[in-house]
Amino acid sequence: GEGGGEGGGGVVLPIDSLRLYLLMGRELVSAPQASAGSIIGVGGLAGAVRKCGTLSSEPDCPPFEPMRLAGAPIVQVAVEPTDISSLPTLEAGLRRLDDSDPALETATLPTGELVLRACGEVHLERCLHDLRTTFAPGVELAISPPIVPFREGLAPEADGSATAATAGRHASLAVRAARLPDSAAA
Repeated sequence: GEGGGEGGGGVVLPIDSLRLYLLMGRELVSAPQASAGSIIGVGGLAGAVRKCGTLSSEPDCPPFEPMRLAGAPIVQVAVEPTDISSLPTLEAGLRRLDDSDPALETATLPTGELVLRACGEVHLERCLHDLRTTFAPGVELAISPPIVPFREGLAPEADGSATAATAGRHASLAVRAARLPDSAAA
């Protein structure tokens, strides 16, 4: 079933007629079974699993934890079709694109605006290319300039430090922040 998260949970859905595909370079080869260590694709999961799920022949199997990605989406664009009659196709394409990329976020804002949030400029370009060519081909898109949110806060008397490291602990960054003297801030 889909989900999982802290403390198990999730939804158990029976799925019939799964199809297995061996990934052989750029090819998908249909296969009746796969051996341990094979890299496979599974067909027939549409509507049952979105970004992550645990497949098991046993209904009591606890769900695996979802993949935790080190980065978070930092760049956002609004997308809309140039022809409003293409809106349902674009929305369906955005859902499929969102399902295919665990690092991507798509949302519909309260204003009705459709937004794509990606992990950087290259990731955004790749997602827009996939949207145009694979997930919503033929839909002419109007795309806003990228927005990178900038968040800051104020504290009356704040000094602090923080250290962050990459997932593999190969690099780390230490930062110390201190209030500027009033003479420098003027």
